[in-house]
Amino acid sequence: MSEPPAAGRLVVVGGGPSGLAAAWKASVEADRAAASLEIVVLEADDQVGGKVRTEQAADLLIETGPQGFLDDQPVLREMIDACGLKDDVLAPEPAANRRYIYRGGRLRELSRSPLAFARSGLLGPLGLARLAMEPLVRNRQDGDTEGVAGEDESLFDFAARRMGRQAALRLISPVVLGIFAGDARKLSAAAAFPRLVAMERAYGSLFKAMRAGRRRGTPPPGHRTFLHGIQSLPQAVAALPGIEVRCNQRVTAVERRGSGFTVTSSAADLGADAVVVAADVPAAADLVDSVSAAAADELRQIESPPMAVVHTAFETAATAHIEPAYGFLVARGEGIRMLGCQYETATFRGRGPAGSFLTRSLFGGSVDPEAAGVGDAQLVELTLRELRRTAGIDANPTYTSVARWPHAIPQYAPGHPQRVARIEAALDPIAGFHLAGNALHGVGLSRAIAVGADRGEKAARLLLN
Repeated sequence: MSEPPAAGRLVVVGGGPSGLAAAWKASVEADRAAASLEIVVLEADDQVGGKVRTEQAADLLIETGPQGFLDDQPVLREMIDACGLKDDVLAPEPAANRRYIYRGGRLRELSRSPLAFARSGLLGPLGLARLAMEPLVRNRQDGDTEGVAGEDESLFDFAARRMGRQAALRLISPVVLGIFAGDARKLSAAAAFPRLVAMERAYGSLFKAMRAGRRRGTPPPGHRTFLHGIQSLPQAVAALPGIEVRCNQRVTAVERRGSGFTVTSSAADLGADAVVVAADVPAAADLVDSVSAAAADELRQIESPPMAVVHTAFETAATAHIEPAYGFLVARGEGIRMLGCQYETATFRGRGPAGSFLTRSLFGGSVDPEAAGVGDAQLVELTLRELRRTAGIDANPTYTSVARWPHAIPQYAPGHPQRVARIEAALDPIAGFHLAGNALHGVGLSRAIAVGADRGEKAARLLLN
């Protein structure tokens, strides 16, 4: 038997950051309207957070999903304040400003100093000369289609056009691995890095845009986390009044019923006046199917490859030669399967006890999905072998762990903005149905939260007005 739909019931599918942001923002709207709105979050796992997962092991703080977030969304700061976590926000250590790229058989610092960067060997003389010419490169005009899918330029083509092919290969491509675990040739510049495209449009040059930002005194968004781990945020949101979270309830279908919906889960059928779906891409496509087959077909075209995250801890005596830093990324073609490695204890305080050095190595993604399927023991062995070769860590670890994400980071292929427009055109006429998560508008945690909050606000206003 289906439960009778409650007056003003919003059901959010997915208890990750985006879904919980939707629930929180809907509760805020209800409070402002002094109205009653039932908000139910259905989460398939036994705890909230989605891919945001913090674990404690061997006195170490282990982040198996996102390590941190960009402080670039006002709504995220508002949500942090509402949860009482403002004083728990943690900035990185000063050493985290140092970042490296492994290229040509050694680590090379990605320095902000022009002279140090020129000496790093990341680019050769011709590459440096071409990079210096970036302000002189013609601004791409609307309608230019060379090297693009339709009118959507790949990130690699964008970087090569503005900064030169060498910079696109040796700088931009490794950086993309650290954000998307993806191939810059197969990502949309407009969708994956909209800020870069906007900088070119506004100033005609990336360098000119950065100089203008410095003159205005506008700092770049800061990288942040929480003192007790990033999962603190979804856990705090789930505990807020006005939000009911039901874990261990996997949603298998969302169907339209009259002016509302029926949400079918492993526990029961639940009537809803509005629904926000905030699941990963494959699950979202399946749930959207009964509401809009056209939107579901488009979602299924978005690749979401697997990843594995390997943590290894060492005694600091074995890593004394390592300069404290955020870590390094690995250029492709170096014979290294690791996408990159983050030095956790050098980046944020409280990640491990004194005398420990915790690393977090990433494998898989669209450039090497098979690596994510390697067995645990073999993957740890591969990690240790590659840390020895890249960072010179030649010691037995005091701790190891492997976490796997079958569908990790959505890949915004060229043509993604057009795909998003088609999905939204298919879903917009369906009153009360909203799609959140990171499938469409940004893969970063802060962006997913902003999207979720926007969808929650729209759903609440529809029900409350």
